[in-house]
Amino acid sequence: MSNQTNLIFPTLDLFLYDLKDGLGDDEGKIDANCKAFCEKIFGDLDKTTFDEKCAQIKKHRHSEADGIDLLETRFREFDSPDDGFYYPRQLGDTYALLVDNSGKKDAHGKSDDKPQDINNKIFQKYKEEIQKQISHKQDKSNQFNSYESGTIGQTWLAWGKLEVNKSDTEIQDIAEDIYTQIASNYKWNKDFIGKGDLFGGKIFELWYHPEIINLTGKDFWDKFRTESHHVLIWLFPENISASEMRKLVQPIYQDFIRLFHYRHKIVWAYYQSRLLKNNLKQEFIEIQDSINKARKLQVQLNTGKLNLTQLQKTLTNTLVSLSDYTIQLNYLDDQIRTIKINLDNYQYRLEKITREHQSSNLNCLKEFSQSEIYAKKYLQQAETDYANLTPGLTVVQNLSDTLQGIIQLEQTKSDRKLDNTIALVGVGLAISGLTATVATQYLPKPKQIYSEGYDFSVMLSPAFMVSFIVLAPFLLALIYRFFRR
Repeated sequence: MSNQTNLIFPTLDLFLYDLKDGLGDDEGKIDANCKAFCEKIFGDLDKTTFDEKCAQIKKHRHSEADGIDLLETRFREFDSPDDGFYYPRQLGDTYALLVDNSGKKDAHGKSDDKPQDINNKIFQKYKEEIQKQISHKQDKSNQFNSYESGTIGQTWLAWGKLEVNKSDTEIQDIAEDIYTQIASNYKWNKDFIGKGDLFGGKIFELWYHPEIINLTGKDFWDKFRTESHHVLIWLFPENISASEMRKLVQPIYQDFIRLFHYRHKIVWAYYQSRLLKNNLKQEFIEIQDSINKARKLQVQLNTGKLNLTQLQKTLTNTLVSLSDYTIQLNYLDDQIRTIKINLDNYQYRLEKITREHQSSNLNCLKEFSQSEIYAKKYLQQAETDYANLTPGLTVVQNLSDTLQGIIQLEQTKSDRKLDNTIALVGVGLAISGLTATVATQYLPKPKQIYSEGYDFSVMLSPAFMVSFIVLAPFLLALIYRFFRR
């Protein structure tokens, strides 16, 4: 490229978002999330200093304030001569980190406003430097660990001032070249969302999101967030100074930090809902086994072959499934609310920017909230899945109630049989006692037993015969009940 494609004060910003605490996270997980975020800012420090810096951020981890600056100095500057900084914030349940890289300072320690040729892959170099800066943690081979993307998402913002006047077509060609330096996988026509105007500069929005096949759940999201590239390219005209351009950009950082946070929270919540949908479908497949067993209960009841122990085991499995299904369904509902809240916040923040800067045109950023292929589609899909999966909860609840009812009925019948048996045994024992009393009256003296032989006439006595006749039916009933069972 010729010198006419140079940019003055080219800058690359990374807006990165990590989850501070998710639904159900315990204290250990919250502390681990905080430490992982701190490593992106202070990972190059010694352990003692790192722990001190991390403690400053940890003290806010239970706060639900809408926005907190996490550093007493607000910013941590790059080591000289690198021209850049870290700016961490806490937004509710999310850690937000802005990392700025403007290359090198001049010999006097000031921002270098000399024209730079974008053909030298300056934005690719800036990106690699940012990734290195937030991957301070070193392994045993003294090599930097691979770049760790945000657990919720990240946005790249490239901006700078044109050295000479350019046509709209030429400006878009420059933006396309910059995009190829930032996105590892790129197709301009496919990834391009739209363009607009902000503070007199042309702004382009692109989003590459990979098509991932044969992966579900956490594996899918980890790969998606790593490979996804949401990129904005903002090119200012040649008729403003570099210092004026910097003054225009700095105040918009606060709006962008929040705007991109809402955007990534929507995308994150949507893909969490995909995971929950898959879990619920798998849960219902397992429930089908209990349903199939329940269908055989009528036959078992009619034939008297009901296995109460097996039935209780089926009930236990059903109750576990009911608990899991309920929890997963509640989580899905929580993701729907997350999408709704952040969609409203995204629209409000964008309207605020537009209202404060009426000469700007940010219709490209409105596409995410208004188009039928982004946030609206995500919300509708999640709500539809919730509506389709909710009846499954009723099925599981009804199955559980049915099994509990049958078990209670069978236990009641079993208890009644036991009571009848006890009554029969009680009567039998009473009569046996009577018989024994009568019989003892006819027992011969001990002397007679050895000298004269035993007298069997007692068995022919009226008292014994009456006792035997009364006891016989109860004995027969016990024998019949025993063999019937």
